[in-house]
Amino acid sequence: MRRIWKLTIIMLSSVFILFSSNTSVFAQSPYYTYTSDHNGKLIDTQTAYNPVQQLGVINGERLITAEHAFVDEEDYIYITDSTLNKVFILDKELQFVRELTSEKFSAIKSTFVTENEIYVVDSFESKIYVFDKVTHELVKEIGEPDSPIFKEGYKFSPTHIAVDIRGNMYVRNNESVNGLLMLNREGEFITFFGANPLKVPLLDQIRSFFLTKKQEKKLEKVFPDVPSNIAIDAKGFLYTVTSSVEKNPIKKFNVSGTNYFPDKMIGTFGMESIFVSKNNNVYAVSSDGWIFEYNSEGDLLFLFGGKDFSSSRFGLLNRPVSIAATSTDELIVIDQGQNLIQTYAPTKFADSVHEAMNAYQDGEYTNSKDLWAYTLKYNSIFDNAHIGLGDAYLREGEYQKAYEEYNDANDTTGISEAFWEIRQEWFQQHLQTIFQLLLVTLLVWLTNKYLNKKYRYLEKFAQKWNSLKRFKMVDDFLYIFSFLKRPLDGFYEIHREKRVAKRSSTLLFILCVGVYLLYYKYTNLLFVPVNEYILYELMIVVFLFILWLVSSYLVATISDGEGSFSSVYNGTAYVLSPLILVVPIVVLVSNGLTLEQIVFFKLPLQAMFVWIAFMLFFMIKDIHNYHVGETFSVIVKSVFTMLIIGLFLFVLYSVGNQLISFLFDVVTEVSKRW
Repeated sequence: MRRIWKLTIIMLSSVFILFSSNTSVFAQSPYYTYTSDHNGKLIDTQTAYNPVQQLGVINGERLITAEHAFVDEEDYIYITDSTLNKVFILDKELQFVRELTSEKFSAIKSTFVTENEIYVVDSFESKIYVFDKVTHELVKEIGEPDSPIFKEGYKFSPTHIAVDIRGNMYVRNNESVNGLLMLNREGEFITFFGANPLKVPLLDQIRSFFLTKKQEKKLEKVFPDVPSNIAIDAKGFLYTVTSSVEKNPIKKFNVSGTNYFPDKMIGTFGMESIFVSKNNNVYAVSSDGWIFEYNSEGDLLFLFGGKDFSSSRFGLLNRPVSIAATSTDELIVIDQGQNLIQTYAPTKFADSVHEAMNAYQDGEYTNSKDLWAYTLKYNSIFDNAHIGLGDAYLREGEYQKAYEEYNDANDTTGISEAFWEIRQEWFQQHLQTIFQLLLVTLLVWLTNKYLNKKYRYLEKFAQKWNSLKRFKMVDDFLYIFSFLKRPLDGFYEIHREKRVAKRSSTLLFILCVGVYLLYYKYTNLLFVPVNEYILYELMIVVFLFILWLVSSYLVATISDGEGSFSSVYNGTAYVLSPLILVVPIVVLVSNGLTLEQIVFFKLPLQAMFVWIAFMLFFMIKDIHNYHVGETFSVIVKSVFTMLIIGLFLFVLYSVGNQLISFLFDVVTEVSKRW
């Protein structure tokens, strides 16, 4: 019996220790960690944060409805519980210091702490209480502002608050489609701030044309994207996170309301809370347990965590509602689903990333280089490290090394800046040589002009050049220049006089394919990124082109078109001939341009495609002898025919695959039974 009692006591003790409310565990993370590459796709990386501790009881009281966590400049942690109506104050070791409570509290929702004051938001009383940070005495109460907008029915219902260095308050108001409320330090309403764009479905946008003003106002209330939480940094930038938005859920506003974060920022639905650390890193947590860390530019550094459905795995979250970070980048997350505080500590990998970023921001570029290089030892494909190294090299004037690092990360902005500096250095070193070459070229041109006037040797060269035209392929190729000068006459010659041969047109099509590959292979990466699926896309382009030829010819045939397939084939080849002449030049020039000169890359291509479209339209019109209206009709019918043929081929492909799979299964089964 004694042995049984001893075993029972040991087992109960083990269970008690295992399921204790406050636990500290250092174990392997139960989740993967991700970062983003240059394409904005998530890729695996080393673990950035490990779960450290769970806290469910503070000063002998179990948390009931923990709502919000905040960390002040001295690393004191403020935990708000709306049921207990208390703000627990802990030190950075999560040890209890004291608590803040008041008879006036009804259902406190969140806190914000400045150098001298503690702001407590009571959502039930619709008030903001301001306490002295040292004495914890109530200094003032801020209720509904005395402003006409609130007297007209606009409800004051604060849930979260951020305060700038001037004492101005930015209040997240329940169901405020107009954005945050901006109040001065006395609680007087100033303006609305940081509203999300109105999200209205396409059908409702069309319907709005027929609505009255009152109906439009009702429609606006149906689709609000109200910020879920707010934060502010030391420089006065205001951050909002919106749980109902997937694209660009986090915004960083300056005082004029301009968003500094990119539109393609990585995020997800259900992002509930946001916090800005002293190092200007931005942390956010979503309702499904994912924790996001961004740098000050809005680029994703780390993504980790996940939903804990029923297993209560240490480190996973059930229903997180708030996140905060200490000066040492330790994360504090309120998990309301388990009524716990979950903490995470950065790994050496994350610490090296943070230290490198801080060193760069402090101007210690040499130190940041070493730290980024150390980071790459953990993960050689960590794009943020390559970009950080590139930034450091750029600051120190090592432009070629910066270019290589940016190129490894495919960071187009960095590549452009580094290349601009490299190009400047090259021009400075070779400017004299360039002027000498220009001078020599001018002298050669003048000499040639003088000698040709005396000896007429260019005429003999021209005669020999023209003699090459006796070869049909050469003559047809040189016809491109005459065709482009007078395309309307060219269509007549191609159709009526059979000016070119089909083998010459086939050669032009092959050259167009070569130009397509040249464009994606050798154009400056700033303008055309590396395409891993170029052959697959080329097959699609060729297929669509053949489909267009067949469809347009079939439609023209039943629409009394006069042109033969041979005329259409040859005419289309010469319509596409500008690709052969323009694209190689643009590709060559692109390798000497930066992003600031992108107009010199795009403009020639846009003009070329407009010219091709113009010639294609008149090719159909002149070869088939149509009027303008008939030409438009044939083009529309051709596109529709392409869709029908494409759908038919897709169905045929799907049925054929199933048939082949069925026959294969039958043969396999018969062979086994045989």
